[in-house]
Amino acid sequence: MQQRKTRRNAARALNPRRNSREQQWSDKHRAYRSKKPLTEGSDDMSGNRRTKTKVLVVHRIGFVRSGVLSLIAKSVRFVVCGETDEAPLARELFLRHEPDLVVVGLRPCGADGIQLIKDFRSLNPAAAILALAEHADAFSAQRVFRAGARAYLGTDDAPELLRAFDEISTGHPFVGASVLPLILSNFAAGPKNSRNPEINSLSDRELEIFSFIGRGVSVSQLATELHVSVKTIETHQMRMKEKLALHTAAELRQKAREWLAKSAVNRIREDPEAA
Repeated sequence: MQQRKTRRNAARALNPRRNSREQQWSDKHRAYRSKKPLTEGSDDMSGNRRTKTKVLVVHRIGFVRSGVLSLIAKSVRFVVCGETDEAPLARELFLRHEPDLVVVGLRPCGADGIQLIKDFRSLNPAAAILALAEHADAFSAQRVFRAGARAYLGTDDAPELLRAFDEISTGHPFVGASVLPLILSNFAAGPKNSRNPEINSLSDRELEIFSFIGRGVSVSQLATELHVSVKTIETHQMRMKEKLALHTAAELRQKAREWLAKSAVNRIREDPEAA
């Protein structure tokens, strides 16, 4: 055995060209093995494994989620890693799957969509977030981008979804075609013509609770819906009354109802077809 090994080494020493070819093949083989990714994806024509961008879908309305899932399924670049209508489960899925992109509705079960966007941004600032609104308006668009989302679309903008994914994946913001005229109109009006200047003083959490109050949701129902204590809701109500110069809970309810009614009228004026 030792004699054969000695002869083989001697032959290699006498044939440096062969030795060089063997070394090159070995180096290439090791390089290929080290570059082969360990992520899921289908092979392309060159033999390299393609990695798809993972997307988490969070929306309260089932048929909206189904439509988003169907569009993503037709893509060769993106793949769904999870979907839900509940905010608490959405956070769990976000931590478990570490998605690259997240589609978030503004009213998921158990939380406010704006707060959920902030939570995702806190957990992973690199994740690109797209807000998908049932009724798009300029005010919610401001809140969405302020919370950290990179894109804002209405449900009518579904055909633009994959294009939006491409844009926000490269760090660019994106606004749907149905939303852009509303934002431009609001910008052109300027701060002096703001329809609800006093409402802007409310925080995102307070505005969320304010909208629930306007829809007639009780304090106990709100606490259950948002997974907080009744005392927490009452504290938010007290702060809102101070900011809006109101004195009673009845005045706060009336103010919230009026604000919701005006918001609905404004949406119809900006987009008559929405009626």
